[in-house]
Amino acid sequence: MELAVIMLENTVDNQAFSRQIRDFHKKKGQPLAIRFSEELTHIILEAPCLYIPDPKQLDPRTILDGTIRQVASHGEIHPRHKGKTVNLHLDSELVAELEQIRALVSSKTQQEVIRELFVRGMRSYLAEQEDDRSE
Repeated sequence: MELAVIMLENTVDNQAFSRQIRDFHKKKGQPLAIRFSEELTHIILEAPCLYIPDPKQLDPRTILDGTIRQVASHGEIHPRHKGKTVNLHLDSELVAELEQIRALVSSKTQQEVIRELFVRGMRSYLAEQEDDRSE
């Protein structure tokens, strides 16, 4: 599971800010892991989604691994590499082709098969465009 991460310098102000984040997570009933760097110089907060009371409170030296989204009363930091869900409406011929290809490559996941199809389709499209330009 991807995690959003905040790394703060271990200062009195950042300790107080970390407690605010901890309390905010408790209030929302969301998981949060708090740990310190080996040298105890940094506070590291990790969660599937980090909830922070006010993103403006983040120190400019704060290291973030994730993307910040401002929600009505608070900020949320989501993992940077979170996957996206895409809904496709395919015609029956394409679905049949997908199933046939999937049967041929049963060792691959559906995601790998679809990715490969898109890559091959893009290469084919680009080759057609190149042929049209050269004519």
